Amino acid sequence: MSTVLEQAKAAVRIAVYLFIAYCAIKFWQDPAGSARTMMGFVQGVGRFFAALIDKLGAFAKGISD
Repeated sequence: MSTVLEQAKAAVRIAVYLFIAYCAIKFWQDPAGSARTMMGFVQGVGRFFAALIDKLGAFAKGISD
């Protein structure tokens, strides 16, 4: 059983390294496009947390009423 787990960990490690290499190559090829993509991702995360905070505030207000 431990060998299967070790093989799975090794496969995941290889996949992570390949993903990092892919991202590095894409950043190198098109830095402006990568920056736009990263900003879109950051803005999306920010909108998600802003909506989450608003909804939690409405929930807390609903409980207190």
